[in-house]
Amino acid sequence: MADDGVLDDTDLDLVAALQHAPRAPFDVLARVLDSSARTIGRRYSRMLDDGLLRVICEVDWSLLAEGPPAHVWIGAEPGRARAVAKALARRDDTTHVALASGRGEVYAVVHGMTRAATARALLDEIPAVSGIRSVRAESALRRLTSSAAWRLRRLTNEQEEALASHAGAAAEEPGTELGPLEREVAAVLRDDARTPYSDVARVLDISESRARRVATAMFGSGLLRPRVEIEPGKLGYRIEAVLGISCPPPATARLGAAIAAHPTTRFLALTAASSTFVYDGVFRGEDDLADFVSGGFPGSDDVTAVECTLQLEVLKRYWRAPAS
Repeated sequence: MADDGVLDDTDLDLVAALQHAPRAPFDVLARVLDSSARTIGRRYSRMLDDGLLRVICEVDWSLLAEGPPAHVWIGAEPGRARAVAKALARRDDTTHVALASGRGEVYAVVHGMTRAATARALLDEIPAVSGIRSVRAESALRRLTSSAAWRLRRLTNEQEEALASHAGAAAEEPGTELGPLEREVAAVLRDDARTPYSDVARVLDISESRARRVATAMFGSGLLRPRVEIEPGKLGYRIEAVLGISCPPPATARLGAAIAAHPTTRFLALTAASSTFVYDGVFRGEDDLADFVSGGFPGSDDVTAVECTLQLEVLKRYWRAPAS
């Protein structure tokens, strides 16, 4: 990696490998990437120390809160957008905040611990923030895919197959056994999905075998989804857009599957709004986004309307401020 923080091919290959197997040991990653465990460990530590990368656990909504999150577009008074965005980023219930253009000057995702807390934030607290002139909120109904499934496409089929046994298989529907221990394990692994089971056991004062058994079950059920958190711009994706995509009700399942499988898609959910879906995707440039919104993917014939929001600057991503 260059001194200016630009990722080179070795770094990008490592990011791609970690996306497939976030908890794979360095010696496994090194073997797949035809490198040494020392080199891989050094590259990973440097990206981590420089704040370029985190390997986190995406936690299922049922472990985080009572209800699903709300996607919010905020109209700001002239010259107040940045102040509004900073105020929202300081809130404990915002998972994502960005300065934007399109539906609003600020885009945020709000996820209160209870349905009442989310409603209170949307109806009372956020509209009262100085500088806000309008709030448009859309509640998610069902998550169809997330950043945990998004991949930087650099590996060969052989490399992906070699990592498959270390990737862990998540069920499509999460399990329902959510006891206190599961929540404690999630809290330990949430900020560092590569935490060894021995460390989980030490923090929670349980045996390593029990820590391994509980965490493995949560990985398998989809309650915990280890993933790489890195700014898309560091990977060459200069454009990040949030789209409201509409279709006729009979086409919902078909179009949802097509969009979820598209290589640009980082997040997709059904929404309780005029749009059928809320979508977050990344593109290498404006032309690629233009191709997508103009029907440049299989299944796009079902689309009846698209509303586009460009994220100009992300202030908070998955509960934290991103690396500069």
